[in-house]
Amino acid sequence: MTLRSVLSTSTRARRAGPRRWAAGLAASLALTACATTSGGEEDEAAAAGDEQTLTIATSFAIDDLDPTENGFWGVEFGYVELLMRPERDGNPSPWVLEELTSEDETTWTLALREDVAFENGRALDADALAQLLTWTAENNEGFASAAAFGSAEASGDLEVTLTTTSPVPTLPNILADESQVQVFDIDAYEEHLASGDDASALLDAGLYTGPFVVDSLDGQSAELSPFPDHWSGGPGLDDLTIRFVPEATSRVQAVQTGEADIALYMPTAVERTLQGRGDAFWVTGEPTGSTFAFIPNTRAPGMDDARVRRAVVAAIDYRALAEDVLSGQADVATGIFSPRLPYALDTQETDLDLARRLLDEAGWTEGADGVRTRDGQPLRIRLLSYPQQPDSTTLAEALQVQLGEVGVAVEIAQVDDLYAEMETGTWGGAIEGASLVSFGGSPVEALRNRFATGSESNRGGISDPELDAAIERLTTTFDEDERTALLEEIQQIVSEQGYWAATVARRSGIVTNETWRSYELPISNLWVTADTSPGE
Repeated sequence: MTLRSVLSTSTRARRAGPRRWAAGLAASLALTACATTSGGEEDEAAAAGDEQTLTIATSFAIDDLDPTENGFWGVEFGYVELLMRPERDGNPSPWVLEELTSEDETTWTLALREDVAFENGRALDADALAQLLTWTAENNEGFASAAAFGSAEASGDLEVTLTTTSPVPTLPNILADESQVQVFDIDAYEEHLASGDDASALLDAGLYTGPFVVDSLDGQSAELSPFPDHWSGGPGLDDLTIRFVPEATSRVQAVQTGEADIALYMPTAVERTLQGRGDAFWVTGEPTGSTFAFIPNTRAPGMDDARVRRAVVAAIDYRALAEDVLSGQADVATGIFSPRLPYALDTQETDLDLARRLLDEAGWTEGADGVRTRDGQPLRIRLLSYPQQPDSTTLAEALQVQLGEVGVAVEIAQVDDLYAEMETGTWGGAIEGASLVSFGGSPVEALRNRFATGSESNRGGISDPELDAAIERLTTTFDEDERTALLEEIQQIVSEQGYWAATVARRSGIVTNETWRSYELPISNLWVTADTSPGE
């Protein structure tokens, strides 16, 4: 990104020169979660003017409409919007904004679309946006820190000038992150807080700007209807229901019995159970950067040696994990980032000879039982998995066999609370569903949180001054070539020290009925948008 950069849909692909984040038809359609009907009765029903409806079964319940607690669910299900929209290439496009411009290293201009309004009728103008940004910075420490927030002032009817206290080249990604700035009416929310009413009263507050309005919400489901005054002209669906169904098998059955059209958050094992069936279908998409990471505990005996960590990473059979263990429902992982990202390097390769040589160099010798020892102690890893992600245990069991080939013993421990167990320190490695790219498409926040010394999510205990320095420079560097070079340097350090490995490149899987079989899996869990429809 260059200074005085303004990104538009016609110039987003360019690597250098002025760029513009500007809205248009291409941007509004970029993340459509649309499907086509399969013909026959469905087409006849659509031609007859029947309502277009969608029922989704999900494993996670939405407790209430409080933006500070549960607003991110609204982004995923169509009733809350963001200022910028995540895109697959990591370069966000405008959503509620019309344009985002970096004037210099610490000054940005945010231009709103016309005719954006909250459900309660209040216009989202420059004053409302400046109020939203300022309030969010005061009440969301994560946003204030990530954006190095200085101030936000109205500089026109639909224009806000935002200043940062230091360079923040990833501000577009931050504004495209559901955990940072959700668009809602601050005045209406503060009025609710002052009333002392229960969060259920927010159903009538009209806080949001999304294409759908939540009409009812309880522990079983949420019922939504179109927002007639949405700036897009209105959504493609006439009715939307979100059902909360914790058990994966129950979600599949809901599709099979016609109680749901789509079931989310499916373990890959479900795919095999649906083969040959006509009442439910496994639907998947391209990997989006999410993975099951192997995270070594750099403080654990044995794993505190970079040679051992590198040996473990080299002993993993990445092809077998993706194609055999997960039955082809994942891609082969070749590095810590998706190869679709322009800065990704191939840093992972199965090499058993290298793994054995590194272990020999580290002084671990193979015993009669095949397990390596040093000073009378076996090389044993307590490997954590967790039931909330069933595939984590499946992969752990495969690693137990693969690492055994080079003399590393693995003890699998499935724990209910993965992060709490990692805090105890009594583990050697963990399999975690993770990504090094944020919801908004930036690698900076995840790299800083997971790898920088002392960071909250640095559960592996990494402390590496060289890595810290590279991440710090990346945080404030605007020049794209320099950013790419820093990202490549970071990947090399992680590889050379064995700090983190992607076991597979995950492809999210869902289950649908026949009508929604062509549903396109979205980026960043944007399951429902204004464009979502079962027909063209």
